[in-house]
Amino acid sequence: MQISASSNWRQSLCTNSQVSIVPFHWGHAYMAELRPFDAQFLKLVPGYGDNLKAASAAGIACTAMLRGKIACCFGVNELWPGVAEGWMLTTNHVATAPVSLTRGAYRYFNLIATDMVLRRLQLTVNIENDLAVRWADALQFTPEGLLKHYGPDGASYRMYARYYQ
Repeated sequence: MQISASSNWRQSLCTNSQVSIVPFHWGHAYMAELRPFDAQFLKLVPGYGDNLKAASAAGIACTAMLRGKIACCFGVNELWPGVAEGWMLTTNHVATAPVSLTRGAYRYFNLIATDMVLRRLQLTVNIENDLAVRWADALQFTPEGLLKHYGPDGASYRMYARYYQ
């Protein structure tokens, strides 16, 4: 299924009836009760709001709603043709349906990789964020290396990637 050719691709991401995947709006990130790592990142990165507005306008980012509450917002940013970087902002609601949301994210990344003809999809994860590290592993991203003092607060991150083709 190609995103550009289908209007219902979001519904194919999650089979849990309590989860709905809706188009991402940049305001979702500010309405959500973000987990501490995500809230801190949003505050520390200058111009991150502009990045969220661009993600919203691109039309491929999503918000997962769990019983009407924002569980997470996620998407990808193309760095250049064939390479993109994934992002996610989470709330504590993700703990209510972790398997469904992880499977949905897995489907999303595969769909996006096909639609964008990616050869590489990467994530950077704060190494102190155990949940995000486990999530990257569950999504079958390969750890590539440590990025010391990389984060906006000087925290170390790990680069993860999935490869296609």
